[in-house]
Amino acid sequence: GETLCLADADAERWCLDLLRSLVKENQLDMLEHDQRMIVENCPRTDHAHTSSRVDVAFRSGEAYYRIYDALRKENPNLLFEDCVNGGQMVDFGVIRRVHYISITDTYDPLSNRRAFYDASYLIPPAMCECYIAQHPGKTDANFLYMLRSGMMGWCTIMLDTTQWTPRQHDLAKRQFEVYKTKLRPLINRADLYHVSERPDGIRWDGIEYFDPQSGSGVLLAFRGKTDQPQHAFKLRGLDPNATYELSYEDAAGVPSAASGQDLTARGLAVRLAEAESSELVWFRRK
Repeated sequence: GETLCLADADAERWCLDLLRSLVKENQLDMLEHDQRMIVENCPRTDHAHTSSRVDVAFRSGEAYYRIYDALRKENPNLLFEDCVNGGQMVDFGVIRRVHYISITDTYDPLSNRRAFYDASYLIPPAMCECYIAQHPGKTDANFLYMLRSGMMGWCTIMLDTTQWTPRQHDLAKRQFEVYKTKLRPLINRADLYHVSERPDGIRWDGIEYFDPQSGSGVLLAFRGKTDQPQHAFKLRGLDPNATYELSYEDAAGVPSAASGQDLTARGLAVRLAEAESSELVWFRRK
């Protein structure tokens, strides 16, 4: 029950040996750390730190990085997830050493979009993990709103899918196919733009991905509880002299075309009849 200070060489070796055995004996594919790893208070005087809380945390952090480095070198195919205190331990050292990061321990659609909005300014979006949990909405649109709120980065399911109706299973199957084949390639390589204010659950909010090499992108549009059925998102990164073909995943609009100038200056209008709903608008340079 004693708290270990990783700035102690013996504690560092013990922790590394424990993790090595866990990985080997259980043939792990993924290792997730979901507890506080870096202590700030240590009364010992024989460790490699001073009595300063800052120095204790710094030396413990260095040891934690060495443990990560050793495990990754020995297990090149092992996935590492950072979920320390619900993703609260996020720094450049951790980002260099893990494959993805749980950015929030609150899984409702709004919390997921808020966490992604904030974290994706700093962290590569493909590393930003959101857990999808059951949302009380009852309509198809509410269900898609729930799924897509966790599909802007690294998507993980955190619910009992056996409770879904056959209709919801069909909807989810389609969304997972779209996520794997169309969204994930953009998440991995495209430029990310925050094309709204931070989500508040009331107004409209959205995220844009655009890949200038292929000239293709997507707008993930979300309508909150507002009574405004339409909103124009001003896209970014487009060639003002090019024409872009538009298509709608849920047929909220008809296929059309618009200039890059119009889409960035006037915006891309999205109309959704229902509150807490969403749309994926695909666009490709003609």
